[in-house]
Amino acid sequence: MRRMGCTIEWSIQAQIGRGKVWLATLANAVFPGIAVGFALYFWSRPRPGYVSNYWVIYCSIALLSAVGMWYMPYLRGAPEKQKKEYLIMYAGTRHILPERGDNPRPNLFHVGIHILFVVNFCLALALRFHLVSGT
Repeated sequence: MRRMGCTIEWSIQAQIGRGKVWLATLANAVFPGIAVGFALYFWSRPRPGYVSNYWVIYCSIALLSAVGMWYMPYLRGAPEKQKKEYLIMYAGTRHILPERGDNPRPNLFHVGIHILFVVNFCLALALRFHLVSGT
């Protein structure tokens, strides 16, 4: 019996191919990697304005991407091709949002990630506008 995470990974890989999975993984790691690098480097140093701006911009893009990829298709519908792809790639995953016709809906894992996107966006705004202690 396969663990759920491995099953999802294999179904995505079967849908788009191993090479594209690796390329997407590398591409998706660059911008958060820069954000983490800034956080570590400026942990106990004065933080220049461009660092806070980067965090806000990065978190905004991540959050808007999640809305565009998951919640717009969930709320407004999606093309048949996208519905089929999501159905194949995320078959067998748990969902907590109610069905809306045959629209794709975010699974539990993605909802959790999206909650973290919102929290990080709020923290980035708080740091950017000096609402929390930071340099």
